[in-house]
Amino acid sequence: MLDTILEFWTNMTAALRASVIVTLALIIIVVILGKKVDRLDPQKPIKGPIFLVVMGIDLLNNFIEDFYGKQWRTFAPILLAFLLFLALANTASLFGLATPLSNVSIALAFSFMAFAVIQISGLIVRGPLKRIKDLSSPTPLLLPLNLLSEVSAPLAMGLRLFGNLLSGTVIGIVVFNLLNNVFGVLATTIVVHPIFNIGFGLIQAFVYFMLLLVFLSMSIEESEV
Repeated sequence: MLDTILEFWTNMTAALRASVIVTLALIIIVVILGKKVDRLDPQKPIKGPIFLVVMGIDLLNNFIEDFYGKQWRTFAPILLAFLLFLALANTASLFGLATPLSNVSIALAFSFMAFAVIQISGLIVRGPLKRIKDLSSPTPLLLPLNLLSEVSAPLAMGLRLFGNLLSGTVIGIVVFNLLNNVFGVLATTIVVHPIFNIGFGLIQAFVYFMLLLVFLSMSIEESEV
């Protein structure tokens, strides 16, 4: 059994291994932080790094609540999970790992997950008949185009992640090979890597979060009376 697992792990691509590591690391971090928050005394002020965690989550929750109103608790966990994974995955190169989203298969998997979250949420909140009516608006003749739009939006979101993360890696390689000396190493490490692999990675994580937030809210809009 162990040999099979090791062989499977060895045959994984670097991006897929990094994705598994990031997922496990995120689970451990969330569990540890969750236990720390659970032990907090509401009568005492929050201090230290845990204060930043609580403040950050509270800001994001308030932001999500502005979009979803009384339903925000239903959608906040999945939205925050996407954001946390992408933020950690897009900066995985800091820890010597391949960037998971630079693999097109993982990027397309995110497209599928986004599509599933949007459509399933729309069907549950709006109901199948109202959801079909929404997609047929303003005329049933536009149903095929609306369905195409529902598929293309999350697909574009995933490919956007792939393109931006891959471009940062490619630019770093090009700069390093063009200079091919100590200055090239310094330029790649000090300039290219922080800007394209870290800065752009965090920006893309937030952009994906915002796009998913908007498309998801559109799929369930008018559900409140």
